[in-house]
Amino acid sequence: MKRLVLNLFYLPFILLYSCSIFETRTPEEPEGNNPNYPPPTTPQITMENFLRSFNQKNITNYLSCFSNDSLQKFLFFPSSDAFSLYPNLFDLWDINSEIDFAQNLFNKFSQESFPVLLFNNSNYSTFSPDSVLFATDYVAEINSKDNSINNSYKGSAHFVLIIEKNGLWKISRWFDFNLKNENFPSFSFLKAKLKS
Repeated sequence: MKRLVLNLFYLPFILLYSCSIFETRTPEEPEGNNPNYPPPTTPQITMENFLRSFNQKNITNYLSCFSNDSLQKFLFFPSSDAFSLYPNLFDLWDINSEIDFAQNLFNKFSQESFPVLLFNNSNYSTFSPDSVLFATDYVAEINSKDNSINNSYKGSAHFVLIIEKNGLWKISRWFDFNLKNENFPSFSFLKAKLKS
């Protein structure tokens, strides 16, 4: 009987010692923390996240780059030639239009293929304490399953970024322009083809 009591007394210690409950383990990454998409605490991070999310067809991160604040909702302003062809379409372009466009575009690609958006001649200029203008030339190469949208889209864009109450930078305005002396459709035409 005495031996049984001793065994029962030592049993929990043996079990604890034999299992790895006290061993350290590698900590897990917090949910939603993706090192490829750091929190947009600067305008530069916002635009890097925007470019990366477009090229990786990541709809969640793409849409997180745009302002949907009640005071500063996102608006898109097309190139003049696209607006002259699709005035009703672009007259009311908002965050919901942007969601539809991005989903429609990303769905045109197979799982293994991706769109390519490149920026060049880019610069940032501050024009108020809580907003920044990002100006850039761009090339978007679309080679999808849908031949009707496959093309090189080239132009110039101005993005107005604002800082929201939570300290994160978002795109509130996107102005699209044709490149002079270039015979390529602007990004606005890609949006029109996928939204109309």
